[in-house]
Amino acid sequence: MKKNLLIIALLGFVLSGCSLLHIEERQTIAIYERANPAVVCIHAEEQEPDAFGEIATGTGFLWDTKGHIVTTQHLVSGYETLTVSFDEQGTREADVVNSDNEYDLAVLKLRDTANLPTPAHTQSSKDLKVGQYVYSISNAYDLGRSFTSGIISALGRNFGDPQTGGISNLIQTDAAINPGSSGAPLLDSSGRVIGVNVAIYSLSGGSDGIGFAVPMDVVRQIVPRLISTPKVL
Repeated sequence: MKKNLLIIALLGFVLSGCSLLHIEERQTIAIYERANPAVVCIHAEEQEPDAFGEIATGTGFLWDTKGHIVTTQHLVSGYETLTVSFDEQGTREADVVNSDNEYDLAVLKLRDTANLPTPAHTQSSKDLKVGQYVYSISNAYDLGRSFTSGIISALGRNFGDPQTGGISNLIQTDAAINPGSSGAPLLDSSGRVIGVNVAIYSLSGGSDGIGFAVPMDVVRQIVPRLISTPKVL
Protein backbone atom coordinates (compact mmCIF):
# COMPACT_ATOMS: atom_id res chain seq x y z
CA MET A 1 0.00 0.00 0.00
CA LYS A 2 2.75 2.42 0.97
CA LYS A 3 4.63 1.49 -2.20
CA ASN A 4 1.58 2.26 -4.33
CA LEU A 5 1.11 5.59 -2.60
CA LEU A 6 4.76 6.43 -3.22
CA ILE A 7 4.41 5.61 -6.91
CA ILE A 8 1.29 7.77 -7.16
CA ALA A 9 3.05 10.63 -5.37
CA LEU A 10 6.06 10.42 -7.67
CA LEU A 11 3.83 10.26 -10.73
CA GLY A 12 1.96 13.31 -9.53
CA PHE A 13 5.23 15.16 -9.01
CA VAL A 14 6.44 14.30 -12.52
CA LEU A 15 3.16 15.31 -14.10
CA SER A 16 3.19 18.53 -12.10
CA GLY A 17 6.66 19.32 -13.43
CA CYS A 18 5.56 18.64 -17.01
CA SER A 19 2.48 20.81 -16.53
CA LEU A 20 4.58 23.65 -15.12
CA LEU A 21 6.96 23.53 -18.08
CA HIS A 22 4.03 23.52 -20.47
CA ILE A 23 2.56 26.61 -18.81
CA GLU A 24 5.89 28.45 -19.00
CA GLU A 25 6.20 27.62 -22.68
CA ARG A 26 2.70 28.88 -23.37
CA GLN A 27 3.47 32.11 -21.53
CA THR A 28 6.63 32.62 -23.58
CA ILE A 29 4.77 31.96 -26.82
CA ALA A 30 2.12 34.50 -25.76
CA ILE A 31 4.81 37.14 -25.24
CA TYR A 32 6.07 36.65 -28.79
CA GLU A 33 2.60 36.61 -30.32
CA ARG A 34 1.59 39.80 -28.53
CA ALA A 35 4.70 41.78 -29.41
CA ASN A 36 5.67 40.44 -32.84
CA PRO A 37 3.07 42.20 -35.06
CA ALA A 38 4.46 45.64 -34.16
CA VAL A 39 8.12 44.67 -34.74
CA VAL A 40 9.70 45.55 -38.09
CA CYS A 41 12.85 44.53 -39.93
CA ILE A 42 14.61 47.55 -41.43
CA HIS A 43 16.84 47.75 -44.50
CA ALA A 44 18.65 51.04 -45.08
CA GLU A 45 20.22 51.39 -48.51
CA GLU A 46 22.42 54.26 -49.65
CA GLN A 47 21.31 56.40 -52.57
CA GLU A 48 24.43 55.30 -54.45
CA PRO A 49 25.66 52.00 -53.00
CA ASP A 50 29.38 51.35 -53.06
CA ALA A 51 30.98 48.51 -55.01
CA PHE A 52 29.75 46.08 -52.36
CA GLY A 53 26.17 47.38 -52.48
CA GLU A 54 26.30 48.22 -48.78
CA ILE A 55 22.97 47.86 -46.98
CA ALA A 56 22.48 48.33 -43.24
CA THR A 57 19.97 46.07 -41.52
CA GLY A 58 18.32 46.36 -38.15
CA THR A 59 15.07 46.38 -36.26
CA GLY A 60 12.40 48.76 -35.01
CA PHE A 61 8.83 48.79 -33.74
CA LEU A 62 5.59 50.62 -34.48
CA TRP A 63 5.13 53.46 -32.02
CA ASP A 64 1.67 54.80 -32.90
CA THR A 65 -1.25 54.55 -35.31
CA LYS A 66 0.21 57.34 -37.46
CA GLY A 67 2.98 55.09 -38.74
CA HIS A 68 5.94 56.24 -36.66
CA ILE A 69 8.68 53.64 -36.17
CA VAL A 70 11.25 53.76 -33.36
CA THR A 71 14.76 52.49 -34.11
CA THR A 72 18.39 53.61 -33.64
CA GLN A 73 20.18 56.58 -35.13
CA HIS A 74 23.33 54.67 -36.07
CA LEU A 75 21.25 52.30 -38.21
CA VAL A 76 19.60 54.93 -40.39
CA SER A 77 22.15 57.77 -40.32
CA GLY A 78 23.43 58.58 -43.81
CA TYR A 79 20.83 56.51 -45.62
CA GLU A 80 18.11 57.92 -47.83
CA THR A 81 16.08 54.87 -48.80
CA LEU A 82 14.50 52.81 -46.03
CA THR A 83 12.31 49.74 -46.27
CA VAL A 84 10.36 48.45 -43.30
CA SER A 85 8.97 44.91 -43.20
CA PHE A 86 6.16 43.74 -40.94
CA ASP A 87 5.57 40.06 -40.33
CA GLU A 88 2.10 40.05 -41.88
CA GLN A 89 1.60 43.55 -43.37
CA GLY A 90 4.35 43.33 -45.97
CA THR A 91 7.14 45.79 -46.81
CA ARG A 92 6.72 49.56 -46.91
CA GLU A 93 8.93 52.57 -47.54
CA ALA A 94 9.78 54.98 -44.74
CA ASP A 95 11.58 58.28 -44.22
CA VAL A 96 13.66 59.50 -41.30
CA VAL A 97 11.74 62.04 -39.20
CA ASN A 98 14.52 62.98 -36.78
CA SER A 99 17.11 61.43 -34.48
CA ASP A 100 18.72 61.92 -31.09
CA ASN A 101 22.51 61.85 -30.73
CA GLU A 102 22.65 61.40 -26.97
CA TYR A 103 20.67 58.17 -26.79
CA ASP A 104 21.14 56.94 -30.37
CA LEU A 105 17.41 56.90 -31.12
CA ALA A 106 15.63 57.69 -34.37
CA VAL A 107 12.05 57.94 -35.57
CA LEU A 108 10.89 56.92 -39.05
CA LYS A 109 7.55 57.65 -40.74
CA LEU A 110 5.88 55.12 -43.00
CA ARG A 111 4.70 56.46 -46.33
CA ASP A 112 1.79 54.02 -46.38
CA THR A 113 -0.13 53.85 -43.11
CA ALA A 114 -3.08 51.75 -44.23
CA ASN A 115 -3.98 48.58 -42.32
CA LEU A 116 -1.27 48.88 -39.70
CA PRO A 117 -1.09 46.42 -36.80
CA THR A 118 -1.65 47.54 -33.24
CA PRO A 119 1.30 49.68 -32.08
CA ALA A 120 3.69 48.22 -29.53
CA HIS A 121 2.53 48.19 -25.92
CA THR A 122 4.99 50.11 -23.76
CA GLN A 123 5.65 50.00 -20.03
CA SER A 124 7.42 52.39 -17.67
CA SER A 125 10.95 51.33 -16.80
CA LYS A 126 11.00 52.93 -13.35
CA ASP A 127 10.17 49.72 -11.46
CA LEU A 128 12.50 47.34 -13.31
CA LYS A 129 14.47 44.91 -11.16
CA VAL A 130 17.79 43.18 -11.72
CA GLY A 131 17.04 39.51 -12.33
CA GLN A 132 13.64 39.89 -13.98
CA TYR A 133 13.07 38.09 -17.27
CA VAL A 134 13.33 40.03 -20.52
CA TYR A 135 12.86 39.13 -24.18
CA SER A 136 13.73 40.56 -27.58
CA ILE A 137 12.50 40.15 -31.16
CA SER A 138 15.06 41.27 -33.72
CA ASN A 139 16.40 40.95 -37.25
CA ALA A 140 19.71 39.53 -36.03
CA TYR A 141 22.22 39.05 -38.86
CA ASP A 142 19.38 39.88 -41.29
CA LEU A 143 18.01 36.36 -40.87
CA GLY A 144 14.49 37.59 -40.18
CA ARG A 145 12.75 37.55 -36.83
CA SER A 146 14.60 35.93 -33.95
CA PHE A 147 13.13 35.68 -30.45
CA THR A 148 15.61 35.58 -27.57
CA SER A 149 15.35 35.74 -23.80
CA GLY A 150 17.44 36.53 -20.75
CA ILE A 151 17.38 38.62 -17.61
CA ILE A 152 18.15 42.18 -16.62
CA SER A 153 21.79 41.95 -15.56
CA ALA A 154 22.18 45.52 -14.31
CA LEU A 155 20.49 48.92 -14.32
CA GLY A 156 21.93 52.41 -14.75
CA ARG A 157 24.86 51.21 -16.85
CA ASN A 158 27.08 53.52 -18.90
CA PHE A 159 28.27 52.34 -22.31
CA GLY A 160 31.38 54.19 -23.38
CA ASP A 161 32.20 57.63 -22.01
CA PRO A 162 29.10 59.87 -21.97
CA GLN A 163 31.42 62.88 -22.29
CA THR A 164 32.71 61.65 -25.65
CA GLY A 165 29.64 60.11 -27.22
CA GLY A 166 28.82 57.25 -24.86
CA ILE A 167 25.36 56.56 -23.49
CA SER A 168 24.39 56.63 -19.82
CA ASN A 169 21.68 55.04 -17.65
CA LEU A 170 21.15 51.92 -19.77
CA ILE A 171 19.54 48.56 -19.05
CA GLN A 172 22.09 45.74 -19.29
CA THR A 173 20.83 42.32 -20.36
CA ASP A 174 22.21 38.91 -21.25
CA ALA A 175 19.45 38.28 -23.82
CA ALA A 176 21.19 37.63 -27.15
CA ILE A 177 21.68 40.91 -29.00
CA ASN A 178 23.63 40.68 -32.26
CA PRO A 179 24.34 42.77 -35.37
CA GLY A 180 20.90 43.50 -36.81
CA SER A 181 19.34 43.77 -33.34
CA SER A 182 19.79 47.55 -33.19
CA GLY A 183 16.45 49.19 -32.53
CA ALA A 184 14.78 45.99 -31.36
CA PRO A 185 12.34 46.22 -28.47
CA LEU A 186 13.36 44.82 -25.10
CA LEU A 187 10.23 43.21 -23.67
CA ASP A 188 8.96 42.32 -20.22
CA SER A 189 7.07 39.15 -19.32
CA SER A 190 3.82 40.70 -20.54
CA GLY A 191 5.20 41.49 -23.99
CA ARG A 192 5.43 45.23 -23.29
CA VAL A 193 8.37 47.28 -24.51
CA ILE A 194 10.55 48.41 -21.60
CA GLY A 195 13.56 49.53 -23.63
CA VAL A 196 15.21 49.86 -27.04
CA ASN A 197 18.31 47.78 -27.79
CA VAL A 198 21.13 50.06 -28.89
CA ALA A 199 24.50 48.40 -28.25
CA ILE A 200 26.48 45.31 -27.31
CA TYR A 201 29.81 44.86 -25.60
CA SER A 202 31.57 42.19 -27.60
CA LEU A 203 35.06 40.97 -28.37
CA SER A 204 33.78 38.56 -31.00
CA GLY A 205 31.45 40.91 -32.89
CA GLY A 206 28.41 38.86 -31.83
CA SER A 207 26.52 38.34 -28.61
CA ASP A 208 28.77 37.85 -25.59
CA GLY A 209 25.88 38.19 -23.16
CA ILE A 210 26.30 41.92 -22.57
CA GLY A 211 23.71 44.04 -24.35
CA PHE A 212 22.36 47.49 -23.59
CA ALA A 213 18.95 49.11 -24.02
CA VAL A 214 17.64 52.64 -23.54
CA PRO A 215 14.96 52.55 -20.79
CA MET A 216 11.39 53.22 -21.87
CA ASP A 217 11.01 56.24 -19.59
CA VAL A 218 13.84 57.90 -21.55
CA VAL A 219 12.35 56.77 -24.87
CA ARG A 220 9.00 58.29 -23.91
CA GLN A 221 10.69 61.65 -23.38
CA ILE A 222 12.67 61.62 -26.62
CA VAL A 223 10.33 60.13 -29.22
CA PRO A 224 7.47 62.69 -28.94
CA ARG A 225 10.04 65.48 -29.28
CA LEU A 226 11.50 63.92 -32.42
CA ILE A 227 8.03 63.50 -33.92
CA SER A 228 7.08 67.12 -33.19
CA THR A 229 10.32 68.53 -34.65
CA PRO A 230 10.87 66.76 -37.98
CA LYS A 231 14.27 67.10 -39.60
CA VAL A 232 14.41 69.61 -42.45
CA LEU A 233 15.87 67.89 -45.53
